[in-house]
Amino acid sequence: MIRLSLIVPVYNVERYVERCIRSLEQQDIPREDYEIIVVDDGSQDRSISLVEQLCREFSNLVLVHKPNGGLSSARNFGIPHARGKYIWFVDSDDYVESRVLKDLLDQADALDLDLLAFNYCDIWPDKSPAGFNPSRQPVGKVISGETYIRDYPVGISAWFFLVRRELLTRHAVRFTEGIIHEDYEFTLHLYKYVRRMTFRDVRVYNYFHREGSITTTRGYQQVLKSIRSWQKIVEIESARYTSDSSYDQAARQWVDTHKFFSINRLFFGRIPLSLKQEEYRRLCRLGAFRIGRTHLNLERRLRCRLLCCPWFYTTFMRCFTSTQA
Repeated sequence: MIRLSLIVPVYNVERYVERCIRSLEQQDIPREDYEIIVVDDGSQDRSISLVEQLCREFSNLVLVHKPNGGLSSARNFGIPHARGKYIWFVDSDDYVESRVLKDLLDQADALDLDLLAFNYCDIWPDKSPAGFNPSRQPVGKVISGETYIRDYPVGISAWFFLVRRELLTRHAVRFTEGIIHEDYEFTLHLYKYVRRMTFRDVRVYNYFHREGSITTTRGYQQVLKSIRSWQKIVEIESARYTSDSSYDQAARQWVDTHKFFSINRLFFGRIPLSLKQEEYRRLCRLGAFRIGRTHLNLERRLRCRLLCCPWFYTTFMRCFTSTQA
């Protein structure tokens, strides 16, 4: 049985994709034990040509194609192609440490885990690498997803963990397509079904911050997409976590945290005032300003109080606008 399926969406990353794939091949388990599924999301540069060359070199590398639809769409497309017991989503401009898979998979199997999270490092082109502080993660403890979202700072990114494939398929957990910040909604949904998880304090993943990536691209249209993505996340989550179950009660605290992200993004987003007023009215209809307990730090809690005052919000959001139409 294949132990692990790595799903790697690729779109116009010719400078980085070979580094990513070679890092996934420099591991300490037989290649027949894992597969690397590269999802071509309609890439228009030399990325796929490079992957095709690598396919001739590595027997466990699989290339599948689809029209361009964005990161969420590419990840979703890869899931039904996966055959591994566990799935790991890896971004094609990032890379992983060598010889880490055996330790991770052995622990996941030994502890019968649904999800295994691990440490990572932020890599910047012009800054020193910054490690992640694991002190507030469940190191050495096996807990449920419910306990995790209630008692710990939640790991948001989809590359932060290996997850049992069966959880994604049985509960139809998928990424919302057409938005950014999708990992916030995806992970909160996923943790609902996790019965056994832990955190391994080993540097495994290297998250590369580059200009032109989804998270660093700036500009009027990207700002507007970010604003509307947060609105969509709030809309989905507000409808999803409505029961009196203990998980839904814990999840609502994260939903209110995401509400803050949505109103904060609009407040400081530099878009034309007329659009800003329109998006403000939509946030009001979504109930985004009705915020209870959150997981915000003190500075953000204070800011949240101010932003939830209608007169303050509508008066001072005018200071952060754009004349670009």
